[in-house]
Amino acid sequence: MSNQVDLSPRELQIAQSYAGGATYQKIADTLSIAPSTVRTHLATIYRKLGVSSKLELRDALIPVASAQSNQAVEFPPRPEKPSIAVLAFENMSGDPEQEYFSDGISDDIITALSRSPWLFLIARNTTFTYKGKNVDVPRVAAELGVRFVLEGSVRRSGDRVRVAAQLIDGLTGGLVWSERYDSQLEDVFDLQDEITRNVVASIQTTVHLTTIEEPVERSARPDLTVWELTMRSWHLLYDFTPESYAYAKTLLERALALDPESAEANMILSLINHHIAILGFAKDSRPAMDTAYALARRATQLDDRNEYAHWALGISCWGLLKYDESLAALERAVSLNPNCSLAYGSLGTLLGILGRSDEAIENQEIAIRSNPLDPSIFFRFSGLALAHYMAGRYTHAIEWAERAIHRMPRWYFAHFVLTASHVALDQYEQAAEAVKDCRNILPEICLQDLELVPLKDPEKLNELRNRLYKAGFSR
Repeated sequence: MSNQVDLSPRELQIAQSYAGGATYQKIADTLSIAPSTVRTHLATIYRKLGVSSKLELRDALIPVASAQSNQAVEFPPRPEKPSIAVLAFENMSGDPEQEYFSDGISDDIITALSRSPWLFLIARNTTFTYKGKNVDVPRVAAELGVRFVLEGSVRRSGDRVRVAAQLIDGLTGGLVWSERYDSQLEDVFDLQDEITRNVVASIQTTVHLTTIEEPVERSARPDLTVWELTMRSWHLLYDFTPESYAYAKTLLERALALDPESAEANMILSLINHHIAILGFAKDSRPAMDTAYALARRATQLDDRNEYAHWALGISCWGLLKYDESLAALERAVSLNPNCSLAYGSLGTLLGILGRSDEAIENQEIAIRSNPLDPSIFFRFSGLALAHYMAGRYTHAIEWAERAIHRMPRWYFAHFVLTASHVALDQYEQAAEAVKDCRNILPEICLQDLELVPLKDPEKLNELRNRLYKAGFSR
């Protein structure tokens, strides 16, 4: 009988879960894969171990059971450079409508810190998943693989705001620094800058760091009302629903009426239009694509050092076949902010579209490491699926496509990569099942939707289209 060390880490995890009584569905939910994939893995496990029943499987795993039970949960390693997670500041105003205000201050601090190339920062979409929970800071630091955690609270009353912040060492749980700030509401941007400077100064003993004079570079301070409107719209972007996007457009149009030169408002409105197009929320996607591109261009002209504006420009180019401009914009976003996980992830997707698979995977892995709980992580998973598909590693492509679909069942592109990968492996039964699953969720799906995320190589695009047609998708 073969030894269990021949199993991959994933196979060992599946084997132990199944031997311990977990069902296919439970294992699938835990690993974000399909139950059919669990079944396939188990067939391979049985063959490798030379067993034919669950009882034999359990016996074969006994030598490692005790060792595995004594292992702690596997957390990501801490990077060598100083690392920090900024948790969502607590709204102490007693008014749920003020949540966006406390969130907005947290967002601004995260954005400011993320521009420091010497600092590893966990992205906002991940840290905000702890919002509203009683957190154990050392546990959070271990789960996210960081040394420091910043937490705080915001209390707004009339035209005044009070912010309390504290920086905690995740290794010891000890308080590194804390401060309370009272300010007039119109000075909220100066307040945010002051908090950021103090956080940077408090961890400068970790590295030799000179004082940062201006952590947030703004060519102009937007009106607070514009700031409020854009903060609300930014949050709506991650709802991924037509209704939320329609409401966000209304808010952003109000913001632009107040300040047409707000780079943030132009950028977020570009992102809203891009997602409306790419997620299939418009019968004719081209007007939304053109609008997204024009707004993103406008945002970069208004603030050339806004990494998110360049990110928005980069992704708005895809459906318009502006590959070179997309690459330049996304590389600019990464150079402006080495901690911008969204730019890294989208750069990875673009490199997959261009057929540069190894580079694509490298960038996606950076994005996932810095933003592991991102609500839009299904884009990262499908980007990895595409990269492996383009490289001919179809089994890996299937695995990542299934994980993307598990996170966002409506994401048609992951269904496309999954189906085509099955066809490439001559797994026509699984391909037909994948088409059926896709149509159950998206009854109007057709091959024309490939044009929303088109591959640059015409031969590769035609091959993908033919595989999908062979599996049962209509033209």
